[in-house]
Amino acid sequence: MKNRQEDSHMNIAEELAGAKTVGITGHVRPDGDCVGSCMGLYNYIIDNMPGIQVDVYLEKPGDEFGYINGIDEIKHEADDKAHDVFFVLDCSDVERFKPFVKCYNNSVKKICLDHHVSNGGFADASVIMPDASSTCEVLYGTLDDSLISKNTAECIYTGIIHDTGVFKYSCTSADTMTIAGRMMEKGIAYSDIIDNSFYKKTYNQNQILGRALLESVLFYDGKCIFSAVNRKKNHGFLWRGWQGARWHY
Repeated sequence: MKNRQEDSHMNIAEELAGAKTVGITGHVRPDGDCVGSCMGLYNYIIDNMPGIQVDVYLEKPGDEFGYINGIDEIKHEADDKAHDVFFVLDCSDVERFKPFVKCYNNSVKKICLDHHVSNGGFADASVIMPDASSTCEVLYGTLDDSLISKNTAECIYTGIIHDTGVFKYSCTSADTMTIAGRMMEKGIAYSDIIDNSFYKKTYNQNQILGRALLESVLFYDGKCIFSAVNRKKNHGFLWRGWQGARWHY
């Protein structure tokens, strides 16, 4: 099968013609774009192609993504199921989804959607767009906008805001903003998604941040800050809150 890179005309419905089972995975330690793209594709398929059974394989996402429809259906361990089509999202190579490589290898047709410039195209068919802000932006281009539900829109918006730093990073383009706007028009609670999945920290995470700031030092004329938190010294008391933490400055 021809490997198609930067194939912005890929249509998910066409790729799934005749398929009965679909598998989806993303990279280890899934972030917002990984979770958003995987679950966005999941929701799009179950909304519009009810005859297809869909399995999502990911390491456990953070609790901040609990609002995403179907998040509890994710499988955290590989199995021996052979899928008709298997999607790999937000991964530049097979090492990035190593825990679920067996699922990928067992599948008949393999498709990769990604935005990393380092992706050399390892699947049967690929859409690799390094200029895109996120894999969710790449995914959007393969879907029919008129068939995107609120559930799918929440996922796509999640991935975009996480990989653009809520539209602050240089990867944000006019196309990115247009797509985000279209998702907002689907009726999503966009402010809540930003606050609860991107900015909000748990009590333990705030404790760690406080400890780190107390012991921090400034350098380069106050332009940089350095700190370290000793896991052994704190006997794991604060470290439990560190797991999965993301700091945004």
